Amino acid sequence: MQPVKTYLANRQSNKYTVCLILLLLVINILQNRVFGIYVKGLLGNYGLPFLSWALLVAFVFWLPRVRSRIRLRQRPLLIWIALVCILITVLGFMVQGAMSGFGKSPYDHSLKGIIINLLVLGITLVGTEMARAWLMNRHFFRHPLLGLSSLTVVFTLLSYPWNKFLNISTGLAAVKFLGSDFLPTLAQNLLATYLAFLGGPLPPIIYRGGVVAIERLSPVLPMNNWAAQTLIGIVVPVLGLLLVRQIFYEENKMVSRRNGQEGYLGWILTAVVSVLVLWFAMGVFSYSPQVIITGSMHPTIKIGDVAVIHKLPKDKIRSEVRVGDIILFPMGEIKVTHRVIGITEIEGKYFYVTKGDAN
Repeated sequence: MQPVKTYLANRQSNKYTVCLILLLLVINILQNRVFGIYVKGLLGNYGLPFLSWALLVAFVFWLPRVRSRIRLRQRPLLIWIALVCILITVLGFMVQGAMSGFGKSPYDHSLKGIIINLLVLGITLVGTEMARAWLMNRHFFRHPLLGLSSLTVVFTLLSYPWNKFLNISTGLAAVKFLGSDFLPTLAQNLLATYLAFLGGPLPPIIYRGGVVAIERLSPVLPMNNWAAQTLIGIVVPVLGLLLVRQIFYEENKMVSRRNGQEGYLGWILTAVVSVLVLWFAMGVFSYSPQVIITGSMHPTIKIGDVAVIHKLPKDKIRSEVRVGDIILFPMGEIKVTHRVIGITEIEGKYFYVTKGDAN
C-alpha cells in the first residue's frame, strides 16, 4: 500500500503546484492588463494589487509545509548571512555611486507615499518569496541545480511589466536592457532562490526586503550609468551567492569530494559570467561601451559619459548611417565623436560631413 499512498500524495502535490502557478500567472496578467488600465486610481494601482498578493500569501500559507535544506538551529546563521548580503549590496551601491555619481531619488518620500509603497511592495515580496520557497523545496529538493536555474528565470520574467519587453525596438535598447536591468535582476533572483532553498522564505524576504527598502527610502541613489549598473548589479549578488554557499558548507562540514563537482560548476558559471562582462567592456561584441573624453558633443554627451557604440562593417555604413546620427570615427591617433550633418556622393563614393554640437 505504500506506493499507492506515495502516488496519491504526488498527485495532490501536483494539484497544489498547478493552482499556485495559475495564481501567479493570473496576478501577473491582472497587473499588466487590468490594474492601472481599466481600474485606475488608488484602487487599481495599489489596493487591488495588495489584495491579490495577500490572497497568494494566504494560499501558500495554507499549503502543506515543505522542509528546507538546513536544520532549524541553523536558521539564525542564514538570517545573519542574508543581512550580510544586504551590506554587500549597500557597498555595491556606494561603488556604483563613486563610478557614476549620485542623484536625487525619484521615489515618493512623503509619509503617505512611503507607507503605501512599502505595504504593496512588501506583500508582493512576501508572496513572491513564499511561492519561490515552496516550489523550490517541494519539487527540487533533490535536484537543486535544476530548480535554481528554472525558478530563477521564471521569477525574473514574472518580475517585469510586459511593457519592458514590448518597448525594446532596437539592438541598442536590447543590449542596455540586458546589461543594466535583466542580468542584474537575474543575479539577484539567483541569490534569492538559493536562500529559499536553504532556509525557506524568510532569508530571501530579509535580503530582498532590505534591498528594496534601501532603494525606496534612500534620498539619493547612484546615477543611471548602465555600464556601472551591469558590472555592480551582477558582481554583488554573485559575491553574496558565493559567500552564502561557502559559509553554509563550512558550517555543515560538507566540503567533500562528493560536493566537489557542484563547487566547480558554481565557479565555472561565475567565471563565464565574468568573462562575458569583461568581453563586453573590451568591445568583443558588436556593441561596446566607450568613455567620451572630449567635449565636442556637449551638452548632448558630456566628458566622462559612457556611450554605447555599435560597430558597423564597411558594407553597412552606407545603409545604416543617416544625417543626424552621432558617430565615432578615428582621426589620426584619436577617436572623434561628431554628428553627421551631410552626406555627399562623388563618383560612387560617399563622403560624410560631421560636426560636434559644441563646435
